[in-house]
Amino acid sequence: MRFYLDSMVWIYALEGNPHFGAASQALLRSIRAGGHTLLTSDFLLGEILVAPVRKSDTFTIAAYRRMMLDSAAVEIVPFTADTALHFATLRATLRTHPADSLHLALAASGNADIFVTGDSKLSKLSVSGVGRVVDLSFQLH
Repeated sequence: MRFYLDSMVWIYALEGNPHFGAASQALLRSIRAGGHTLLTSDFLLGEILVAPVRKSDTFTIAAYRRMMLDSAAVEIVPFTADTALHFATLRATLRTHPADSLHLALAASGNADIFVTGDSKLSKLSVSGVGRVVDLSFQLH
């Protein structure tokens, strides 16, 4: 299966969030153990790099870049003209926040089977091109 995790799921896992870190880390382990594909984007990379850049933590910056860009299990979804149209459609019809709309449009462009979000409100959405939108309570079996 193809999974797109929104930036907060990654941030929870990478920064060890006390409330959602364990669930995010467990989900990532399950996805990797199952041989599934993780979809990501340059935009998502930019979002997860904010904290290490703020701290001038060059080691973590390099580690996050390698994790996202140099892994066979990770596929980078490009932002294309079709993605832009999907983004605009989501913003216009669902009135979602710009970053959420962008992640959802990228997930659709990458033909994501599952979009995992830290925002339970988003999990109620049905998005063309995305199999299911789920929150962190999702369990991969």
